[in-house]
Amino acid sequence: MIDISAIITGHREGLLAGPSIASFDAAIANARDSGLNVEPIVVLDRCDDLTRSIFEDGPDRGYLILQGDGGDPALARNQGVAAASGRFVSFLDADDLWSSNWLTRSYAFCVEASRPTIGHSECNIVFGKVSHVWFHLDSEAPGFDLDTLRVENYWDALCFADRRILLDSPYVQNDVAAGYGHEDWHWNCVTLARGISHRPVPGTVHAKRRRDGSQSTRCTQNDVVIWPNAITKYAFRMPGDRLEPAVLPHTRPAPAVTPRRQL
Repeated sequence: MIDISAIITGHREGLLAGPSIASFDAAIANARDSGLNVEPIVVLDRCDDLTRSIFEDGPDRGYLILQGDGGDPALARNQGVAAASGRFVSFLDADDLWSSNWLTRSYAFCVEASRPTIGHSECNIVFGKVSHVWFHLDSEAPGFDLDTLRVENYWDALCFADRRILLDSPYVQNDVAAGYGHEDWHWNCVTLARGISHRPVPGTVHAKRRRDGSQSTRCTQNDVVIWPNAITKYAFRMPGDRLEPAVLPHTRPAPAVTPRRQL
């Protein structure tokens, strides 16, 4: 039985993929040292020759190499999930980095969770064109604000999730020309509306590179919005730790009116 399918997606990262592969291998080695069976998968989505050459020894290292022609990170991840055999799946972009304990701790965290849970790094260190530190929020924490999720993304795409979640709710392709993008944000809304928790895995870190030409940068520069979903359409609310259908203002019954007595 395969415990984890670790998926790295390559596009046109070139030499930047080298450190990402080293990070990918280190996390897999850590998980295997902990007794987990990990399946490494590479999806090369319309990648350039330099990026392809960085991965050319992948089969010698036990990688399953897939060639993709979707031209979109959403479709590349979906292709990897379709080929995966693991109980859980985790994603890495070929210009980002995982902490070496990411797979090991995420597996334990999600297995021990009392309800279906999607794991995210506790902290993101963003570097490159932009530098900042970003801590992922816990959807089960008191005070979690669903309204904020409607205007900004709480969690990035480098998640850890049960493969069945990803098969039931695949990523939706970006359409920047039509004004829709941020496939990870949309997927976060869709899965949260299904009642699946999004939680940070304690003690884990991702290093996220910000660079010109990335899908995320193009979405931001074109001021796109996410595809409509149950959360953005105010079709759900979160009382306590559960998602339930919301009662929209225009569907609430009108309050009873007591006629005033005539004097």
